[in-house]
Amino acid sequence: MKSCFVFFSLMFGCYLYSQNTRADKLIAETQYVRQIENNMKLLWWIPTEYWEVALENNKSSATEEQIKYLKELLDDYIIMVAGDYSLTTQNGEMSFNVNSNIKEKMFLYEPQGGKLKALKNDEIDGRVVVIVNETLKPLFAQMLGKMGGGAEFFIYNNKKDGTRIIDPTKTGSFHVELGKENFLWKLPLISLMKEKTCPVDQETMEGNWIYCPIHGQKL
Repeated sequence: MKSCFVFFSLMFGCYLYSQNTRADKLIAETQYVRQIENNMKLLWWIPTEYWEVALENNKSSATEEQIKYLKELLDDYIIMVAGDYSLTTQNGEMSFNVNSNIKEKMFLYEPQGGKLKALKNDEIDGRVVVIVNETLKPLFAQMLGKMGGGAEFFIYNNKKDGTRIIDPTKTGSFHVELGKENFLWKLPLISLMKEKTCPVDQETMEGNWIYCPIHGQKL
């Protein structure tokens, strides 16, 4: 599994530390960090398409065959990272404690409104369990310290009748309830859409735009 760890370390690092504008947009669309008074919550949905974006600026980290294998392996699952923290101030410095009962407060609702149940390890492909427990969790803790180490990974089934329950490239939405707070993801993710260009000056525009906001021309 050492080679597997190195492979995912490279991919995870490439994504978080790249200067890739598309990667920045993707993380902005898939992650929430919300603070209300002395409570802070972290939610990060990691769609399968994440891995392709992670390597856009570093094609040498993995072969196309490896990426294809990874996508086929993870496509059956929804991976969510969640953290719930209590903030305190001591001697003028902010610190936080991890709220340990997050599993009792985390609920994921698919686009049709049904509540999805987090899978147990014995219900998940063993290779995916290894990826999450032996690679993603340690990396998350390494990069975010105590906050990352206190985050929980939730894995859900993402296939129904052979199609993805949550597809970041299709129109729709889904939401998560964490405690008494609601977190909504609108689909498709703009960062995964093909960019458009203005017919007047060829300026690049967002993929979900229909008209150029400057010239009024259809993109």
